[in-house]
Amino acid sequence: MNTSTSNLFHIYKTGRLTVIGFEGKHLENPLFADSVRDQLLGMIRHHDCEVLVVDLMDVGLISSWILGVLTAIKQSGIDIELYHPSKEIQHVLDVTQLSSYLHVRGSE
Repeated sequence: MNTSTSNLFHIYKTGRLTVIGFEGKHLENPLFADSVRDQLLGMIRHHDCEVLVVDLMDVGLISSWILGVLTAIKQSGIDIELYHPSKEIQHVLDVTQLSSYLHVRGSE
């Protein structure tokens, strides 16, 4: 597996199917929102990404700003798949009805 690290998220695979993972510490602070969005969009454009897989295995809680970033990416035409959300994240996705908008896989 090709693993590289940006300072805000890990990139495991790039291309039409791109796989990333977050460390929970950056998802709690909205000051990272613009940087995360800009880095994700740049990576998506650079690698002609069509499907962005976000592995949430190491994330316990998620702030609303990252859900907004992922929703904006989805609205730009990129399919979003969320893997391994915690029970708490799954609950947030269900309550906000984002679980029907973003593909959720491997939930607890």
